[in-house]
Amino acid sequence: MKTVFVALLLGTAALAPMPALAHPVVQAASAKAEADRLVGVMLSDAAMTDVASRSFTYGMEQQLAGDPATQKLYAANPGMKEHVAGQVRAEFLKVMKGELPSLRSDVARLIQADMTAAEIGTARTFLESPTGRKVAAQMYRSIGDKPDQSQEQMQQAAMASLMGSLTPEDYPALMAFGGSPAAQKLQTLNPKITAASQAWSARLIAANEARMKTLAAQSAAQFLKGKKP
Repeated sequence: MKTVFVALLLGTAALAPMPALAHPVVQAASAKAEADRLVGVMLSDAAMTDVASRSFTYGMEQQLAGDPATQKLYAANPGMKEHVAGQVRAEFLKVMKGELPSLRSDVARLIQADMTAAEIGTARTFLESPTGRKVAAQMYRSIGDKPDQSQEQMQQAAMASLMGSLTPEDYPALMAFGGSPAAQKLQTLNPKITAASQAWSARLIAANEARMKTLAAQSAAQFLKGKKP
């Protein structure tokens, strides 16, 4: 799954001078705290659970589309698909939540390295605003509904959905953040954060894919056993 959280905002971005760092030690400590807070908003349990759940549903349907034997098995046993999906999804989300601290740490480290505490705070304030929450919700929905899209396709889908939900009250906040130094820094950081997210996701899949397949087979057998008189 990809973490592409700023591309929607950058069409109006403009260059701005960066503030001088008079107290680098204090700045570093403050930036770390702010980075942790920003990542807590970006990669909250609720947001990541929604993305992961949607991605799981999409992935299962894609896999099933290429597996006629399993399609036939599910068709002959109404309720089996939902039973298997429910058990595997629950375990998948449990594993994902357990690994979230690692992703948050990676992303926070990238943000802290390239952004000042003030810039990070600006980004967090926007994402916690009504407009920012609206932007994030549309973005995460676009990622989860079709996670194998390219970054550009995700951005386009999210933007199309977002434009239909914006009100006149949203535009000042959107334009102000889009033209801020924080948005400029996030634009630069976005490929690094996406790469870190993809690497995290790949590790997660590599470590758990075999176990998930085994669980799916066990769940199917359990369902069939329960049907026997």
